[in-house]
Amino acid sequence: MPDENRFAGLGEQMDDEDETEEADDHDSSASDRDAPAGTSDPDAGADGGPAFAFEATRAKSIYVRPETLDLLEDVEFEVESILRREHDVRDLTGREFHDALVRAVATDPEAVAKLILDARDD
Repeated sequence: MPDENRFAGLGEQMDDEDETEEADDHDSSASDRDAPAGTSDPDAGADGGPAFAFEATRAKSIYVRPETLDLLEDVEFEVESILRREHDVRDLTGREFHDALVRAVATDPEAVAKLILDARDD
């Protein structure tokens, strides 16, 4: 067995790789999900583009149960299908969907309160 530690420096190298991957994920995840191919945010709000630029948003985490997240994904799919079939909108962004979702829920706080109470009764 050699006297030197063959694992020396491995932790630092792994940390550097993780930081690089996290930076790459952060840079690409939002833009990949929110900006459809062939479009750019400077045209946000123009005909055929997202309603608003990514820079006009603020990230906010939500905490939901897995089954609720499944419902959210199903609704997003349905909304996208409606937009494609009935309005020929093919470039829905995640930020547009989430913004509309929050605005829709905000119109009926009583329904939100009822859902919370119903969940507590279960």
